[in-house]
Amino acid sequence: MRAQEPVSDQHALLLDYVERLNQHRDGRRMIHLHLSALRPQNRRDHHIRIAMNAFEGLIRRFEGQMFHLRNDDLFIGLRGAGVAEVDDAVLKLRFLFSDDPLFGIEEGAPDSGAPSSGAKVFCTWYDIANDYIQLLNDVRQLARTSENRMARAAATSDRATPCAEERRPLDPATLGRLETAMRTVDIAGLVRRQPVCAIFPGAAPKPMFSELFVSIALLHKKLVPGIDLFGDRWLFQRLTETLDQRVLSILPGIENRTALPTCVNVNVSTLLSPEFLVFDKALRQRTQKVMVFELQSIDVFGDMGSFMFARDFVRDRGYRLSLDGLNHLVFPLFDRAALGFDFQKIHWSPDIVVEMQQKRRAALRDAIQAVGPNRVILCRCDSADAITFGHSIGITLFQGSHIDALVNPQPAARSA
Repeated sequence: MRAQEPVSDQHALLLDYVERLNQHRDGRRMIHLHLSALRPQNRRDHHIRIAMNAFEGLIRRFEGQMFHLRNDDLFIGLRGAGVAEVDDAVLKLRFLFSDDPLFGIEEGAPDSGAPSSGAKVFCTWYDIANDYIQLLNDVRQLARTSENRMARAAATSDRATPCAEERRPLDPATLGRLETAMRTVDIAGLVRRQPVCAIFPGAAPKPMFSELFVSIALLHKKLVPGIDLFGDRWLFQRLTETLDQRVLSILPGIENRTALPTCVNVNVSTLLSPEFLVFDKALRQRTQKVMVFELQSIDVFGDMGSFMFARDFVRDRGYRLSLDGLNHLVFPLFDRAALGFDFQKIHWSPDIVVEMQQKRRAALRDAIQAVGPNRVILCRCDSADAITFGHSIGITLFQGSHIDALVNPQPAARSA
């Protein structure tokens, strides 16, 4: 019987899916990734995207379904998938999060059933034929817990900001209207630039190139202030592809405003689109400046075939490539030269200093030396600590709000 308590959309969909499995138990598995048990610094947006992407291939092959819960836990249902195939994806994620204290706790073997209430594990396996009742009870309990948490949060929000506007999730109809509006909006007014600077100890920052991007915050405020643009990852992905096309349409006309090379964050699909050919022709009629296209790791490794075709296509035309979406743990795993990237980015976080013991810091320093110090960018630098840490591991290229302030310091306020 369907639980009567109202739950968030993903919980409702998961509960409906599990209830329907009652008549189709044989050969099915459900994997629960307890990402909510990780430390906050290990479950940022890019961590969640990498975790979701790790199972995309299995979902396509084994009639799978994935559910991303409000607390960032993932449930993946598969039909006919073997333990070894699923465990391979789980092990990759365990390696990604290997420094988290969660992995100091012993976990049960696959198909051992759900853990006891309150047990902290990374992954719970359910063999639906044997563990269906346990799975159903666990999902119902998660739904109740989520609803109670949402109710408490809503009550607190009502008391704190009684007039606060509730944001609705982005849906296909709203996305269609937004895409129509974006065809006429002055996209140039939403474009921002951020320098990437070479900084050596004791020297002033030297801008090497600038990253051009559309301010999502300004886009949201201008066009859809009541909509949560990040509520559906697939619709947001579609939105970024539309933004890519709009940026490409204006880029040739604004490139003569700066002498520095420009870096633009795009999707792999954008590089393979007809709009890119139009952009390439228009740009080369105006300038021969070097341009860097920045790709997200989750986009690259989600479809390596498309990436490699796009990589060769744009490099043949003289463009350079940068790989974004890496943290200090996964950076040593990627061979920049073999993948064909000119630059790689590492995301700065103050937690890195705490997490990086001497042995691991030395390994990261060696990896940076192998890539080439002038090929690695430490981004999201919001304090001088980022520069100090970067120098300690051999990095000389930096990007972030603190670098912005060094390059363009604000004038001191006048005294009254």
